[in-house]
Amino acid sequence: MRKLSIVIALFLAVVGVSAQSLKPESPYPLKAGINQGTSDSLVGTHYWYFYAAPGNNTLTVRFKNPTTLYGATLNTTLTITVTDDKRTWKLVKYVTGNRNQSEATFTSNKLDKRVKIIVSIAPPNQNLLRMGGDYEIEATGDVAFGDAETSVDPIVRTYDPKTSHYSESYGAVKFNADGTIVTANGFTGTWKVFDRESRIYVIQLGKIRYSLQYSPGYGLVNPSEPNMIEFQELRR
Repeated sequence: MRKLSIVIALFLAVVGVSAQSLKPESPYPLKAGINQGTSDSLVGTHYWYFYAAPGNNTLTVRFKNPTTLYGATLNTTLTITVTDDKRTWKLVKYVTGNRNQSEATFTSNKLDKRVKIIVSIAPPNQNLLRMGGDYEIEATGDVAFGDAETSVDPIVRTYDPKTSHYSESYGAVKFNADGTIVTANGFTGTWKVFDRESRIYVIQLGKIRYSLQYSPGYGLVNPSEPNMIEFQELRR
C-alpha cells in the first residue's frame, strides 16, 4: 500500500478542472509537442502512451472544442485516466467545456526508474447523442516517446465498404501492414500514406483510386465530407 501511495504522489494533478488507438492493449505513442484528437461518444475511448523518466515530467490535457447541438455547447465531460503499463495504480481527472475546467495537468518528480505511462481519454457514456470534442495532449520534461513510424499503422484492419458502387463486389476488405489490400471476393490493391499528420491515404483497389482519411472508430472517409464513410471499420 505504501508503494501505491508513493507512485500516486508522483503524479499529483492540479486540475484547472496524431492518430489514436481504440485498443487498451495497444495504445498509440505520443509524439513530442502537442498531439491532437477528437473524442466521440459514438466511437469510444482513445489510448496513448509515453515514457516518464527520473526527473520532472508534466502531462497536460486540454479540452478545446466541445460538441455543439443547434449552436449550443453541450455539457460534455472527458475522463482522463493515467496509469502505468502494469495497471498497478491509476489517477483519474476530468476536463469539461467550462473554461475554468478545460485543462488537466499531471506532474511527477520522484521517479527512480523509467515507467511506461498509459493515458486514456474517454468521452461521456452516451450512445444516443453524439458528445465529445477536440482535445490536445502533451507530455513534457524528462520524457521519451515510442516510435510512431514503426508502430502498426492505424489503417491496418478489416473494413466493410459502404458508399462505393463496387461495395457488393468487394465483400469485406482487409488492409495489410505491408501496404497491400485483399478483399473477400478476390480484388487486390495497395495503400500508402499521403499525409501522416492528417491521416490521409492513397488507396488503389481494382480500377478505383481513392484519397481517404482514416477516422478512428469510423473507418476511411471522404476528407471533404467526413460523414461519408467509404470503408467502415469493423469493430472487434
